[in-house]
Amino acid sequence: FVPGSVCYFGRLVEMAAAAKSEVEALVAKIADKKEGQAALEGLAKVAEAAAPEAEPFLVAAVPQILEATGDKSKAVKDAAVAVLRAISERMSPFSIEILMPALLTGLGVKAKPPTKEATLSLIEGLAGRAPKSVGYVLVTLAMPVAELTCDIKKEVKEAAVSCMTAICGCTGNKDLEPFLPFVVKAAQSLTNTHE
Repeated sequence: FVPGSVCYFGRLVEMAAAAKSEVEALVAKIADKKEGQAALEGLAKVAEAAAPEAEPFLVAAVPQILEATGDKSKAVKDAAVAVLRAISERMSPFSIEILMPALLTGLGVKAKPPTKEATLSLIEGLAGRAPKSVGYVLVTLAMPVAELTCDIKKEVKEAAVSCMTAICGCTGNKDLEPFLPFVVKAAQSLTNTHE
């Protein structure tokens, strides 16, 4: 027992509880047409403060934030993308496993094109910042991202090609690097697979 450690631990618990209630209150307002943008901007401020006690609650909010990227309002979409960027730049690389269900939903057939773009951008950012973590889940991510390289929407297709290039660089195998551009090209069309 270290003198003062109980007080310090108690303070950490209080800080985490305050961060949790703040994040949850803002997340509850995301779907509100009048308060959604302000809630997302509030979440961005919390994420940018880089308080470690808020990280688990921000990561848990990613599914709702990704859903907001499909909003009809450009301001809400932009605010949601800004929050995702702020969270991904500051989150622990070990959080990627927790994000996987949200990422796979954001890449899914039912996701709106802006949500797919935001998800691909999020994954690409994570690949640049935490390549070992992305390499760990590469088997799970590769197929959904590869499928989007053939998407009908030009913006989604471009984002998918860029994301595919980034995640292919996370294999950790230097011998594969010369062949990765061909893998990305092959993923874009069945006619390219013979190369």
